[in-house]
Amino acid sequence: MKEKVGKDKVDHRMPFYVREVLRMLHAAGHEAFLVGGCVRDSILRRTPQDWDVTTSALPEETAALFPRTFDTGIQHGTITVVLHKTNYEITTYRIDGKYADCRHPDSVSFTRDLTEDLLRRDFTMNAIAYHPDEGFRDPFGGQEDIAAGLIRGVGDPALRFQEDALRMLRCVRFAAQLGFQVEENTYAALCANTALIQKISVERIREELEKLWRAPYCDKMSLLWESGLLAQIDPALSRRLTARAGKLPEELVQCGQDSVLRWCVVLQDYTPKEAEKFLNGMKFDRATLKRVCLLLERIAEDAPVEPYPMRKLAGETGEEAVFQFLALQGILRPDSGHEESRRILREILAAGDCLTLKTLAFTGKDLMEMGVPAGKEIGRILGALLDAVQREPARNTREALAAEVERLIKDLGGSASKPPQA
Repeated sequence: MKEKVGKDKVDHRMPFYVREVLRMLHAAGHEAFLVGGCVRDSILRRTPQDWDVTTSALPEETAALFPRTFDTGIQHGTITVVLHKTNYEITTYRIDGKYADCRHPDSVSFTRDLTEDLLRRDFTMNAIAYHPDEGFRDPFGGQEDIAAGLIRGVGDPALRFQEDALRMLRCVRFAAQLGFQVEENTYAALCANTALIQKISVERIREELEKLWRAPYCDKMSLLWESGLLAQIDPALSRRLTARAGKLPEELVQCGQDSVLRWCVVLQDYTPKEAEKFLNGMKFDRATLKRVCLLLERIAEDAPVEPYPMRKLAGETGEEAVFQFLALQGILRPDSGHEESRRILREILAAGDCLTLKTLAFTGKDLMEMGVPAGKEIGRILGALLDAVQREPARNTREALAAEVERLIKDLGGSASKPPQA
């Protein structure tokens, strides 16, 4: 293996305290390098989200150098250093043992050899170490692969996927995030090991899929079903996405960063009941599950183009859900009247029209003070009053609504048990 060392311009917006972490480790006689995604992203002139450090220092040696640390995964050699209210993960060079669960090493052993540490990583582009004074340590040609736009497994790619099956999803996700090609042998190894993804928790699979749907190079996500990987996760979804693969990338791009919209687009062929079963199986939070199912239930409806039905819709579903509904209309039904509907909705919101009981100028307490007994009658009358002001927003005053209540009671011969529709 030929190791490349150079300084180049990798420290893209590197924070001062990252340099300070490296400096303190070096001053104590230890090797220390930035490693992984922060190096890859810096080479690509992308601002890293995290700055991970790998070092020859043992965890206890690292902890002794910094005033504030806490254990992150000390059994795997990782501690977190806190500097300037920011956390930095520092991991000792290590060699991983066997991966019995296809996700985590059964054991790790520490080493003083950086190359051995880099060998355990997933892809060559993530197996580059860098120090601003010492340059690169790149024994597997990661810089060349980045320049060529290639995702290549470190060493034997099949072994990398067998160690951690989640790496297969990460491979597809990286392709869609970076616009890279998957190197031929790496792709063949992925296709040969897809069944291993079933050993991964649905939570981790869901997280990777959500990142994939938001990736900018949507044309690359076809690798997910073309490789057979999605069929191992959910055969029905694989069949449905394969059938409309031509439109899916463009539809997802129009969703922006809205995760709910993206899942609606992905699941657009599902009934609400089917979607609920799928989302439950993927252990989605209840709020997201309910919103996706609500939008799928209304996906074939025409958007309101009159103020009253728009007020009713906004009152029933909420402002955010209506905007998502109209966005979905624009994506999946571009010839619908969604633009006019959006204009009407904005006018309604700008006018401050009453949409829900929260902004109704009359309350249940007010009704009881007028002699309406507590119980279902309160809810029925409030519903009628809300409908009245959704039809005519100017009626949302205490005086007008009090008069309406009087009329409702009078029409019922003094009983408010079944008020008519306003």
